[in-house]
Amino acid sequence: MATFTLNETKQALLKLYPLRIPVLLNGASGVGKTSIVREVAEELQMPLIDIRLSTELPENIGGVPVPIDDDSNYFKKILNKDLTPAFENGAVLFFDELNRSTSWVRNAVMSAFFERTLGGRKLNDRTYVIGAINRGIEYRDVEKLDKALLARFAIINVSTAIEEVMDYFDGRYSIATSIFSAKLEILSNKIYSENRYDELLPTLTYRNLEFAAKVIETYYNDPFLRKLLYAVIPPNVADVILANFDFVLVRKVLNGEDIEADIDTASTVLAIIAGMHISDEEFLNALRFAKRFYDKLGMKDGVVSFLISVAKRNRDLFIRNIATINKEFPEVKKLVDP
Repeated sequence: MATFTLNETKQALLKLYPLRIPVLLNGASGVGKTSIVREVAEELQMPLIDIRLSTELPENIGGVPVPIDDDSNYFKKILNKDLTPAFENGAVLFFDELNRSTSWVRNAVMSAFFERTLGGRKLNDRTYVIGAINRGIEYRDVEKLDKALLARFAIINVSTAIEEVMDYFDGRYSIATSIFSAKLEILSNKIYSENRYDELLPTLTYRNLEFAAKVIETYYNDPFLRKLLYAVIPPNVADVILANFDFVLVRKVLNGEDIEADIDTASTVLAIIAGMHISDEEFLNALRFAKRFYDKLGMKDGVVSFLISVAKRNRDLFIRNIATINKEFPEVKKLVDP
């Protein structure tokens, strides 16, 4: 399983925010989940609404029905908790201790994650809904969350590295940091043994694959891509998907450079390019690379397969370059309408 340091957790939360993927933080109590969410709220320039679900009643979250007037049979919901920013200008809505709450309370907040409503009211488009659970040793007896429910989240397992803690302390407690640093290994082992928790593994469903598709489509050129995928699909599946994936090679091909690659890597690069929004020049560079590469292998149909993929996934690009394709690659002229 893959864990995220505090810095990685913050980075993941900021990158997942525009994708509208519900996020669930998992970690031992005191690991720093709330602090990171607070930093994310500050960076997004929105207020943080921190709600400890273990101490809340369902009506505090979803509201209570009350008569509109004495003679009416209609009801409306009045929210007891001040959630106004989440409805009006946007806020980071943080539901902590989700697994220590009652099923009634969880049902009241699920609409915020999945339907972006709360108490029958629509959340502001800017509002970021984040959940958190504590799964340390002391919480072995808390109610387990349903697997079908967990499958609807990106799951970030938060684990603090001792070096991160020292960096945080250094600017605030210089003397104490010096003393702690001399005992770093002992402290690290002790903290780990006292704060172990059960990690959660993202599930593999069509919904999670769509999460992965959103992540790849947005961050295919980001070094953090693999880590983000670890939050939305099982890490071993993410590794399979990203096998032979190297965007540096993709960029070189689009720039007209030659690359050394085996057939699996070259095929993956060309498959990625076939679905990208690229310029005519980049497309022709990729087409020329495909011809050179497949000609070396004696695979005359390789370039044809690439063009068929482009024609299906990026037809406008294909049509714009018909004349050049016919001129430079007469062997594939049969693909083009006369």
